[in-house]
Amino acid sequence: MKEFWENQAKQFKGGMSAVNFDLMEEELEHSLLMGLLRDNTDICDVGCGNGRLILHFAEKLPGARFFGMDFSENMVASAREEAARRKIGNAEFAVADATAPGAFAFGARRKFDTVISKRLLINTKGRGKYTAADNILEILKPGGRYLMIECFIEPLQRVNDIRNTLGLPAITVKEFNEYLTEGFVSDLAGKFTLERKVDFESLYYFISRVFNAGLSSGQPKYDAPINKLAVKLALAGVAPIEGLGPETLHIWAPKSV
Repeated sequence: MKEFWENQAKQFKGGMSAVNFDLMEEELEHSLLMGLLRDNTDICDVGCGNGRLILHFAEKLPGARFFGMDFSENMVASAREEAARRKIGNAEFAVADATAPGAFAFGARRKFDTVISKRLLINTKGRGKYTAADNILEILKPGGRYLMIECFIEPLQRVNDIRNTLGLPAITVKEFNEYLTEGFVSDLAGKFTLERKVDFESLYYFISRVFNAGLSSGQPKYDAPINKLAVKLALAGVAPIEGLGPETLHIWAPKSV
């Protein structure tokens, strides 16, 4: 798995394709997070990839202090190069494996108001997900928030059932991914308090993976007009359906001890 991401960084460097081929999905994520981040705070992105998310927000929130971590040396190198090229001084990056116990040892000295994971946990296997969550808890300030944007298997199964009725092939999870189950949310409740779940992707995912796929000849395009319309509606707050978007946001607060 690490080799895959090292190669992605080598091939695409600071480009979006290094971390996500779906531009429309990325736009939804950025818009959602923009409403949750605050200037003059400390923000950490665990599994930051090539730093695109951090650098995007670092320019918009110049008073905030951003820190990105990733287990891929090539991704972190790309992030640092891009930060230097764009002369962004409020973002720094480090190599760290979220699945290693105590990987964020500096957390005793440095804690954050907001910690983000965006498809980090699905790139870990088995108990590594829980170790990563424990490490994230360690670097959260009291009263801080963990913004968990991750993919769940149950909505994907529902979409595949719908695709099957149209004769479309099932969408498979990549071999380097392991989607979360809804039971994982219950497991985290012992250490975190779930403040809110945001199903931001269902409309877009249903339209792009069912309607666009059904109407397309050949490989559906992520930037197809119908996908752009779905994003426009989602950004306007139109949410007529739920439970059909694998990617959801969970807003967690650390439980007080």
